Amino acid sequence: MQENVIVKASISKQIAEQLRNAIVDGQFKIGDRLPTEDELAQRYGVSRPSVREALKRLAAQNLVRARRGPAGGNFVVQPSYEELAGSLSGAATLLVGMGALGIEEIIEARRVLQGSCLRQAVAHVGAAHLKNIETALARQQDPGISDEEFCQADVAFHRALVDATDNGMLRFVMYTVIEALIPVTNMVVTVVRERGDIISLHQRILEQLRRGNAAALDVAMDELLDYLLQKFEQASAQRA
Repeated sequence: MQENVIVKASISKQIAEQLRNAIVDGQFKIGDRLPTEDELAQRYGVSRPSVREALKRLAAQNLVRARRGPAGGNFVVQPSYEELAGSLSGAATLLVGMGALGIEEIIEARRVLQGSCLRQAVAHVGAAHLKNIETALARQQDPGISDEEFCQADVAFHRALVDATDNGMLRFVMYTVIEALIPVTNMVVTVVRERGDIISLHQRILEQLRRGNAAALDVAMDELLDYLLQKFEQASAQRA
């Protein structure tokens, strides 16, 4: 592993960046144990606390995980799609909260992105995918669940639709849309939307996916998003 000279500013950040580059370049493989804190401190000519802080940075990026015990240490791990995309989800939520992203933009983005995913899902959906979609929809149909639980089931429904694409990259890209933007949309329209309407629209989507009818599936998704946009405008008018 080739190291660069560490300058004084942001020592822990520089160490973390060099270790991260070594991982990305393949100098450390998934499952490898990194050198000890003492070894890294000697290698970089810095203190152990600086190394420890650098390792914490890598752990926050889901690239390194600490294990205790005689065979413990800091090991390179492979982050999941959910872990990698989690930071994107948090950033999107922050942008929406600050008003940098509007609900209209979110719904239009969902129209483009989810429409593409559904067309892909038609070609790849299997029995297990349909089972997961049906389970999420059945959860929504339970009249005893809270609004929060209903929204969680809504997210699970759309997550299952994306999983049906059988495309890991789409799952990663869509994680932000599903885990951040859908809950934000729900939060705004929850006081004016009707659960029965959402369930009915979701049933149409599921039915067209079962039939493998891509054109009708596009229409069903458009109907859902048009409904949400209408409810957002209604909620905005009530607050005005």
